[in-house]
Amino acid sequence: MDYFATLIALLATVPYATFFVIFYISKKITNQATRSTKLAADWSSLFFILAVNALLFLIFDYSFLIWFLVMYMVAMIIVITIQWRNEIDVNFRMAFRVVWRAGFILLAISYIVLLPIGIYMTY
Repeated sequence: MDYFATLIALLATVPYATFFVIFYISKKITNQATRSTKLAADWSSLFFILAVNALLFLIFDYSFLIWFLVMYMVAMIIVITIQWRNEIDVNFRMAFRVVWRAGFILLAISYIVLLPIGIYMTY
């Protein structure tokens, strides 16, 4: 069990490496770059959430996991409301996918911005 926890900690510490490892493995399996990119983004989002939360905890000494959950839920409500207002069939799976991948982009940018600040705060 300690190996599993160590692996999760390592993958969350370096989420870009996690993205590229998942991309490489799925590219070898599927031979489709677009599908592999989407798959890698979907799975590495979890590790970006953990990494950005760890950096925010390091900087502010407060865990933001609940706020991440709340923001994802609010974003889901917004996307579903937009679907409903535009008279598109409300598709929860598509809404979740849009929110999840938008979260990936925001978290990847946040990681790049917060990493130097977190390194500076430790020294």
